This record gives sequence, structure tokens and C-alpha cells, in this order.
Amino acid sequence: MKFICPVCKTAGDIAEDDSDQPEVQTTCPKCGTALSIERETDQARTAAAGTKPSGPRPKNETSSVLSMSSQAKGKKDYTAIGIFAVVLTVLIGAGVYLTLNIDRGILKQPLQKFSKLVKDVSQYGKAIFDEFQKERQPKSQETRLAKKHVREGYDHYKANRQKQAIEELSQAIKIDPQNTEAYFWRARAFIRLGQFDNAIADLNEVVELNPRYSPAYDNLGWLLMRRNKYDESLIHLNKSIELKPDNGWSHYMRSRIFFKKGDLQKALENAKTACKLGYKDACRDAKSYQSQLAEKE
Repeated sequence: MKFICPVCKTAGDIAEDDSDQPEVQTTCPKCGTALSIERETDQARTAAAGTKPSGPRPKNETSSVLSMSSQAKGKKDYTAIGIFAVVLTVLIGAGVYLTLNIDRGILKQPLQKFSKLVKDVSQYGKAIFDEFQKERQPKSQETRLAKKHVREGYDHYKANRQKQAIEELSQAIKIDPQNTEAYFWRARAFIRLGQFDNAIADLNEVVELNPRYSPAYDNLGWLLMRRNKYDESLIHLNKSIELKPDNGWSHYMRSRIFFKKGDLQKALENAKTACKLGYKDACRDAKSYQSQLAEKE
């Protein structure tokens, strides 16, 4: 007897028997649906609830967790919980056993190493922080203190107390070795005391720290001119004029050096420039140089 499953449309075949029942109960071999097959028409329909199929249960029909009864699920849950509890108890017991029986010296070694590592890192971090604070906070305090000594040194310089000025300015340099003002005004104090070597040393320090500090070049030019080092003097005066072209004093000093070197033309040119910039002594020298050039003609 052949039939078509109304659910999955799979063709099936069951053996004929001598039963006089109008319908044969069976199960779809594919989807497992309980079916009733009419003998006369071979028409298949799903069996009524509670009807048991007469054929054997298909081999591929299996039960899933979702199809299990609540009673069966409960038994499975209790079993899983029991297994988990046993495993957890074993792990806790093993941990307690190891803690009580293992050599404590072995455990202490890693702990001691870790403690030392934490201590070293903490000390290193503190050292870095202290260095940062030292570089940040005290530096500004030192700068302010150095400026205070510079102001006091300058006040002594103006009052012609050169020794006191040098003491204050030296203190400023000790606190802040990069303070160009301290070096410059100490050089000026040395000049007033006639200590030209010390003055030149300080002025060289100024231009080393700040190559654009034009007053230092002026003073170096004047000091070197006094020592008849005209070419070296011109180097510094040229630099001063390069930085400050309207510096009448530098042009005037340069005119005097050219005069000493016997170059009246350049001496006249520089004297005229200094005169235009308002340096009166240069105006007088310009007339003198002009007259000397006229006499040579």
C-alpha cells in the first residue's frame, strides 16, 4: 500500500495485511508524523491525537531536550548540579591540602620577590617625582633669587660701590650660571676697577650665552681697541652694528679705529654716520677727518 505523507510530502509504502480495518495506522519514515492510511484510496492523513502508529518507529526519530518532559529535565538538572558540586569540592580540598602541606619557604620566595619589586618601583617613581619637583619648582625660585641679586648688584654699580656690586652679581651667577645680565654688569664693574681681563672674560661669556646681546660687543670692541687689537675690535663692533644699525656709539668707535689704522676715508664715513645718528663727538671728528683728507689732496 503506497501513500504520500501530507506533512513532508514523502512517498511511503506499507505491506498489505488481512485486517478488515478501513484505515491502517503508520508513521512517516521521514518526519515521523503519525498517519492514517485509507485502504481503499491510499489517502494519508495525520492520525488523531492519542492514536498509536501500527508500524515500527523510524530509526531517525530521536528525542531532544526540548521535547523532554519537565520531570525528565528536572532529573538532568539535578545530576549536573551534583557533578558541579563534587568537582568544586575536590578543587577546594586540593587547594587546602596544598596550602597546609607545601613548603612555606617556596611560597615565601615569590612573595618576597614581588614585595621587593613593588618597593623598587615605588622608590624609582618617588625619585622621578622628586627630580621633577626639583627641576620645576625650585628652579623658578632660584631664578627669582638670582634676579634679586642682579638688581642689588646693579644698584651698587650705579652708586659706584663696585666691590659690593661684584659680590652680589657673583652670587647671582652662582645661583643661575645662565644669567647674562649678571655677567654683563659684573664685567662693567670690573671695567670701572680697571680689571680688564676679568671684564673680557665675562663679556665673552655673555656673547656665548646670548649671541645677540649687542652691548657686550660694544664693550669688547672698546676693551680690545685699548689694547691696540684693532682687527679683533672691529669684529665685535661690526657685530654690534649688524644687530643694531642705529647704534651711533659703535659707528663712532669704528671711525676711531679706522683713523688709528690710517684709513681716513673709512674713518670719515663712520664718523658722518655716527653724527647723523646723534653722536656729537662724531660730528667734531668728521670735520677733522674731512680737513685732513683735503690737505692730502
